[in-house]
Amino acid sequence: MSREKTYDANFTAGGLLFRDFNSVKTILTEDNFIELIQIESEKNTYLGIPRESSRKRVISEIKRRYEIVPLSFWNWYVTRSEQEQKLAMFYTCLKTYPIVLDFHLEVSLKKHRIGDELDAFAVQMRIDELIATNEDVGSWSEATLYKINSQYRSTLKECGLLKGTKLISPSDMSDSFFDYFDTIGENWFKELCFK
Repeated sequence: MSREKTYDANFTAGGLLFRDFNSVKTILTEDNFIELIQIESEKNTYLGIPRESSRKRVISEIKRRYEIVPLSFWNWYVTRSEQEQKLAMFYTCLKTYPIVLDFHLEVSLKKHRIGDELDAFAVQMRIDELIATNEDVGSWSEATLYKINSQYRSTLKECGLLKGTKLISPSDMSDSFFDYFDTIGENWFKELCFK
């Protein structure tokens, strides 16, 4: 049976991972970053995640997001303000996790356009639709479904797109922030930031 989209729940490994990416900022722009981050899974020099199994899971997601964008993205990322870095991290989430992109397009963007609020129930309704139509999502445990709902909304709050239950455009962004996405042919991201 062929499926249109493949969803996974790996986003629950850490949500935005802003703190984790910034912990490894000194090696993030190195040409051999993948090798260096692999060493980090054993040495724990930067991340400070005590349990090795947790550290390896976070590193796996760091590598996944790192590789979904060009190296030039990371050179640009380290020059941005904290708020801009958080929103840039959200961009990597949208690129890496089809479930996050789905929630954002099918729930948040639609709610923002009509001035409606976003709460756990709104996301749960979309999850229920996916359970009925997608084998991947239908096989997830209740705990995973709860966590991905919560993690998605927490991520929106952390990157400045959700305040309480109100979807908002991010503030304190430099003019050049969204210009970057235009130059790399990803101007769709601006609309997904409610601009």
